[in-house]
Amino acid sequence: MRKFNKGKPFHGSADIEGGKLTGSTDTDYFYFICPKCADSEILQILDYKIVANRPIEYAPDHRTRAKKDFTLAFELYCGKCRLRDFVKVSNTGWQGGSLNSTIPIDRPPAIAIDGRAMCRASERINDPQS
Repeated sequence: MRKFNKGKPFHGSADIEGGKLTGSTDTDYFYFICPKCADSEILQILDYKIVANRPIEYAPDHRTRAKKDFTLAFELYCGKCRLRDFVKVSNTGWQGGSLNSTIPIDRPPAIAIDGRAMCRASERINDPQS
């Protein structure tokens, strides 16, 4: 049986922490953008793992509409600069508020892809097509 990351531990690096990993949608698909490439290179998702999938345990009083607790881990890769990293998406943890007010965000200015501005924490989407 094949194991995610060959059974080794995984955690995102400093290359993606602090708001450096961003993304955007095209239609209803989400794309991660390489934090090292200046031209909005799209990262490939090489693999994923369901890290958590369980009944609601985290903050049930604040998450009355959540169906379950989950965490998904993705292995990301940039074919241009060869960045290989990990990111997790979860519904446990922050449940609202402004990320910028608590965690220092170290990132370049927002960039646009096909006329749509990328959405970052506490920023509104500037979508000329809506």
